[in-house]
Amino acid sequence: MAPSRRRAVLIGVNHCGHDVQLPALRYAESDAEAMRGVLLDQRMGTFDDGDVDLYVGASATWGAIKARLREIALDSRPSDVLLVYFAGHALVPEWSTQLDAYLVTADLDPDRLRREPDNGLRMAFLRRDVFEEFAGTSFLILDCCHAGIYADADLRHAEAMQTYRTQVDRHSALLACPSGSAARESEEHRHGILTHHVLRALLGEAADENDRVSFGQMVTFVAEQGVEPPPVQLVHTWGPTTVLTQPPVSRHDRQVMSAPANPGTTRPCKSPLDDRASSIMQLLGRIFRSEARPMQPSRQQGQAQRLEIIRYALDADSAAVVEFSGRGIGVVNSTVRFHKEELRPLLELSAADAIQYRTSMPGHIVSNEAGRRLLCVPLSYEDDRTLTLTVVDPALALLDTGEPLAVMLRTIWESNPLDDPLEAEMRVMTALRRNFGRLPLNLYQYAFSLYQKLIGSMSMVFQPVVELDLRPAGVSIQSYEALARRGDNEVRAPLVALQMAHAWGDRFVVERDALLLAKAVHSYAEADANAPWQGTKPLSVNVAVRSLLSDSYLGQVGKALAEANLNPRTLTLEISEQDAIEPRPGERWPQEPLAYFHRRLTDLAREQRISFAVDDFGVGYASLARMAELPLTQIKVDRAVLHHPLALEELKLVARVARDALERGHAPNGRAVIVEGYDDEAPVALKQIYDLGIHHVQGYFCGEVASTSLRSLNQSVRDRIAARVRGEE
Repeated sequence: MAPSRRRAVLIGVNHCGHDVQLPALRYAESDAEAMRGVLLDQRMGTFDDGDVDLYVGASATWGAIKARLREIALDSRPSDVLLVYFAGHALVPEWSTQLDAYLVTADLDPDRLRREPDNGLRMAFLRRDVFEEFAGTSFLILDCCHAGIYADADLRHAEAMQTYRTQVDRHSALLACPSGSAARESEEHRHGILTHHVLRALLGEAADENDRVSFGQMVTFVAEQGVEPPPVQLVHTWGPTTVLTQPPVSRHDRQVMSAPANPGTTRPCKSPLDDRASSIMQLLGRIFRSEARPMQPSRQQGQAQRLEIIRYALDADSAAVVEFSGRGIGVVNSTVRFHKEELRPLLELSAADAIQYRTSMPGHIVSNEAGRRLLCVPLSYEDDRTLTLTVVDPALALLDTGEPLAVMLRTIWESNPLDDPLEAEMRVMTALRRNFGRLPLNLYQYAFSLYQKLIGSMSMVFQPVVELDLRPAGVSIQSYEALARRGDNEVRAPLVALQMAHAWGDRFVVERDALLLAKAVHSYAEADANAPWQGTKPLSVNVAVRSLLSDSYLGQVGKALAEANLNPRTLTLEISEQDAIEPRPGERWPQEPLAYFHRRLTDLAREQRISFAVDDFGVGYASLARMAELPLTQIKVDRAVLHHPLALEELKLVARVARDALERGHAPNGRAVIVEGYDDEAPVALKQIYDLGIHHVQGYFCGEVASTSLRSLNQSVRDRIAARVRGEE
């Protein structure tokens, strides 16, 4: 593999091209030569002679410079570094409606530019055809008037959520002044003012403790010098760590300067959202926690409330749900300042993109010459009909968040930030995780604490497992399963909240299971103390495969049982069949997965004195091998099996597998089979289940419901269940 290269293209032009009405400069060419001297300095420079191209005076022609830059870009590798420096004038043509400027070279002809606009060195060319194409890390230093146009063009060029062009986060720039401002030369220092401070920084005044100067350190030093107007800085991913000058060493002994500027320190690999973390946190705060958010009028419900929340959070003029279809543009709902006819030209521009790109773009931005902007986020689509969240004139700083902003807004819309802000905010964080992978560390830690609060806010109810019998006296409660609920009146499990953990990985899964188990054990001990019978019935709690592989989770199990003074033999952990029993990528198990997990459960049953069951058999990763080979005390069949055309055949097979260990003499008792999710609408009768030898059912039938207390079955319920088992109902 060829070694990485550090390339530099340095340009200095004192005298302008043909008929350019700009005054000659005195130090631009000598500034470019001074930069070359520092980069190639035998003591501290990090570039080699053949890799630094200098264009000054008459040799600084736009054709030669563009050809060289393009050649370098196309021949680059990811480990390469490119530095482009320009000292001179910038020209903004009066005829140009685009936000762009030309770097004035020795042969620039303004009259020809009107007819042949590419006959010059445009800032857009540097951005689009050089830095976006360059595979490695690139840097730009512009010491010229109007230098800030380079940054402004990047922000304004946003037809589709920052244009969906390649956003070059491996590119950084230092620009002498904002757009519309002038850069100056200093007679005292005999340099351009920006270049004077850049040279000071590179010659050691910005050095770190190891006497190295990175691009980021150089930019910070220059910004602290009080230059007016202040320079513009764009320092992205590798700017803080790419070294430009180093301590005096011989070239023979010089280490490769692609190493970090601060060796010996540990830092995490950067996330694509690292540069957006503060904007994301700000937006979350305005949506979910801002005390300044105006109270919504009671007449506003549903969509209107969410629209007002989004409008406020983005500091926008107005917001609406707009329908784009073959019939035209319709407003489904809106805030008070949304005026469809006034915005019609922008809405018509948005309509084409909303329909054409609705499945490929999470959002896009349209704007007009008057500076009005629409942020459009598709919400749903059917045939030629697309519903779009449209935000009018949102804050520019938030627009710069780009695609993450669109993902957040769509998730906020689909959740309920007023009725359940805790779950809604966690859904937003999880959407970012699923769409962008690893989050910045501060966002990840925030999400973890948020998820702890979400799980901690849940309550536990206990659903009885009913033992069937032909006689009412034989119908009884065999055990209970602990089920999580978001509220006391909720009937269904908060599946969305529970399943979020899997998007985040093992830490969230283990924390979820540990918190729910502790809550279940403590709540059950309290309910058991007030139960209308003597003795404690068994309790089942759900657990993920990954939690059973975690020693920290098992430590929490022991701690919760001890604190509640509950006998470990009371507890059964139900292992979901929706979890794979397999190592994570890069993880090694000493045995074949099922055998390794079997040994793990056997050891835990012996050490912890708790039992294990298979939950949700019939869905996910359910298999006869898994059911037959793991050391289980019971098998719970998912309700999906009841609605299968071959339900009775499947239940018969499960019952046979459950008896297999007993019949072969490998266990003193057969495993109990429990049919979960049974209700009064189930297509399989209780008599049919009982006749298969399955005598335990769990669900909502005969009026039984889950409760925070433990209650016995009343006589009428026992009578009805026994009658159904006999086939009389």
